[in-house]
Amino acid sequence: MAASAGLLLVVGAVALFVVEPQARQTVLVSAALALVVQASTFFVARRIIPQNLILGWGLGSLIRFLAVVLYALVVAKLWRASLTPALLSFVGFLFVTMVVEPLFLKR
Repeated sequence: MAASAGLLLVVGAVALFVVEPQARQTVLVSAALALVVQASTFFVARRIIPQNLILGWGLGSLIRFLAVVLYALVVAKLWRASLTPALLSFVGFLFVTMVVEPLFLKR
């Protein structure tokens, strides 16, 4: 999990230089939330994969998908932050951590 946090830190630092100053808070919130979602999906996958690989992979993907949908609704309706940087950074952070996840599931 520390590797995912480090990876999010690097990608988040790069993203902060790219986005407008008004959207920097949304990028930071997206990174923190992506780390929480990734930690929970990693925990679920780690528990289920020994019994059923496809179920663990599918459930992790479903959790991530639902997190993106809920985040979009919260950002759009309640938070009223700029939607594009929030969603792009959140999905980007989830994607980056999901790509390296198989390296840690083998252990």
